[in-house]
Amino acid sequence: MISPQFTCIVVSHNKPDHVTEALASLAGQTFDDWEAIVFDSGALFDQSFFKGLRIATDPRFRVIRSWETTEIRQTRTMASWCFNECFRKKLVRGRFVTYLCDDDLLAPGAFEAFHRYIAEHPATMAMYGSVDMTLINARGERIFLWENAARDVKGRCCRGGALDGHVDYLQLCHHIDVLKIFPGDEYWSEDQKDVRHADGIFLEQIGSHFPICPVPAKIGENRKVPSSLNDGGERLLLLEALGRKAEADRQLRKRWGIVGRALIRSGLADWYRCGAVDRSARVS
Repeated sequence: MISPQFTCIVVSHNKPDHVTEALASLAGQTFDDWEAIVFDSGALFDQSFFKGLRIATDPRFRVIRSWETTEIRQTRTMASWCFNECFRKKLVRGRFVTYLCDDDLLAPGAFEAFHRYIAEHPATMAMYGSVDMTLINARGERIFLWENAARDVKGRCCRGGALDGHVDYLQLCHHIDVLKIFPGDEYWSEDQKDVRHADGIFLEQIGSHFPICPVPAKIGENRKVPSSLNDGGERLLLLEALGRKAEADRQLRKRWGIVGRALIRSGLADWYRCGAVDRSARVS
């Protein structure tokens, strides 16, 4: 079989609404030389959920039921274990690899942007694009948090910028051969203490051997949803508060320009917003 240009590994657990959107974003790519491995925990697979989706007739999608056990779920970082198993079992056929979780979205031109960059820079082994970080709260509202922009070359091998905590897994595209630099077959850390930054550890390892180059394109949207946060609802509320404050600051800058920026820098923006709420309450 001819190897496709890209393999996208999709980790799926039990988010039927979100995974439907995630897979639709993958199916809608403008560049079509790719395959997808949808690695499902069994929660949806055992209900024949995927047979009811449009991807069921798309030969580029392979839906695979995970062979995880209760012990594995209790002792491993599951997303890392799923990614690693796809490599260990030699399921990946593409020359380049990307990653998607069931609550995230790919931009329609994501693979097109990576393909164009590879064509212009054929020696590239690893690259990353820009993504929006967003939150979907319990009411289904979408809240923009920040943009993770791809601007600089990253990686210790070229004295580039840090990756852990700065570049998200969804931004990454790497050649399959970068896995040869790893000493064993645990490419993504499966240690549960690394659950919050297993992607950063993986990226740093790649960046210690290969430059990770910026691709000037929006690759997708990393969505935080109530059912996907590692440490529960408290973090969701904190992120929502930060997102709403950031949006209020953007509106203040847009409305007041230099004055708005000065208010934000001085810390008076919060006072101004509270006053506006209070004035509105008195009028009403």
